[in-house]
Parts: sequence; C-alpha cells; structure tokens
Amino acid sequence: MKWKCRKEDGFTLLEVMTSMFIMSFSMLILLHLAMIAVDGNTWASGTTSSTQLLQEKLEDLRSQANPASGADTVNDIIRNWTVSTVATHLRQVTLSATWYSPDSVGQTYTINSYIKTDLP
Repeated sequence: MKWKCRKEDGFTLLEVMTSMFIMSFSMLILLHLAMIAVDGNTWASGTTSSTQLLQEKLEDLRSQANPASGADTVNDIIRNWTVSTVATHLRQVTLSATWYSPDSVGQTYTINSYIKTDLP
C-alpha cells in the first residue's frame, strides 16, 4: 500500500490576517488623502469665488464717479472695501473677502488697487 502525500495549497491564518492588516492600513491612508483633497478643493473654490467677486466690485467702483467705502455679502462671502484719497483724482481701494471653510475656519483674501476718478 502506497501512501500518497497530497500537497494542499492555500493560505494560512497568519497570511490572511497580515494581508487584511496591510489592506486596512492602505485604506486608512487613502481616506486621509481623500480628506486632504476635499479640503484643498474647498479652499480653491473659496479663493476663486472671492477673487471673482472682488474683481467685479473693483470694476464697479472704477465705473463710479465718486466711489465710497462699504460692505456686502454675496454667496456667503463677506466683501469689504475701503476707498481713501491718495491725491487729486487718485483713490486707493482696498478690497477684502472673507469666507468660512466647512470646519468654520475663516479665510480672507485682499486686493489693493488705485483708481483714477473725475472728482478731486
């Protein structure tokens, strides 16, 4: 009678647990990277929106004969602008936009410019 030794291929419990640990660790790293990407997209969206709103307001102030300081809110972005006289027919305009990220951290973007006016 011959005894045949069968070779049984498969995974041991230790190999399965090790691979599960590596996979779980990799998934946690990917989740962290996804959260960083979401935060970056939120910041970029706020910066882009605030820049566009500030440029629009600057063009509006340039079209006015005698621009004045003020503030308003557009799409949850708070805009403030200050107009000060630098010289005859020259005004300095400082515009700032503030928005809040989903974790309630305030972000501010500021633009400084000079505009020529018709009034002294």
